[in-house]
Amino acid sequence: MREYFLNRIYGEYQSYKASVLEENSGSIYARCYEIDCMINIYEILKEFAMKLSVNELERLMNHRDILKYLYELWMKRSDSHYAEMEHHVADEMKKLISNTEELKERNVA
Repeated sequence: MREYFLNRIYGEYQSYKASVLEENSGSIYARCYEIDCMINIYEILKEFAMKLSVNELERLMNHRDILKYLYELWMKRSDSHYAEMEHHVADEMKKLISNTEELKERNVA
């Protein structure tokens, strides 16, 4: 069952990949985040498949387009990535500004 599940998600991934590669470079570029997510979801599923029971794998097999479904659910989640990055950039800018002022003061003295 595990091998069947792995083959199934590999097939879904290959189908997704082929559909993306049919697009022009501008469309592919516009879908970079989606592509990255689909690759990560596929890799995560492969890892989890090694730990799941036969019963759990069978239940997952009842769903169509598992990769696409998990991606769509992911897109509905609140994303804190931007907020975390914004906080990081603000903190680092304060440090840079502070360090720049210290360096200017040292150079003047």
